[in-house]
Amino acid sequence: MREMKQMIHEVAKRVRVVCGSYYAPVVNCTAFEEEVCAEMLKMFPNAPFAACWHARGDGTELWTLRSAGKCDVGQIARRMEGHGDATHARFIDPAIDMEEIIAERDALIEKVFKLQGE
Repeated sequence: MREMKQMIHEVAKRVRVVCGSYYAPVVNCTAFEEEVCAEMLKMFPNAPFAACWHARGDGTELWTLRSAGKCDVGQIARRMEGHGDATHARFIDPAIDMEEIIAERDALIEKVFKLQGE
């Protein structure tokens, strides 16, 4: 149990502090999301909430939000078609179509090379 608490604390220390338009601690985490969020709320007591996210195999991102009551994270999650209550919530951020982005990039590069050749 002590090792798990130490691991949770170590993961919580790898934090960035911006989540969308909110100034909140966020960390990439694939396990113990609730516990890591709780630890970040202890480390950042003035934060409106804490968040963990991780990429899934289908390209989407699973987000876990936790609040100590300063912010209704359920409301944030529902805006993203997720679920939860005022203090605990989850949502899935849709996948980015990387193939489309790469095709657009390649078309732009080809256009630039054609213009340089003229």
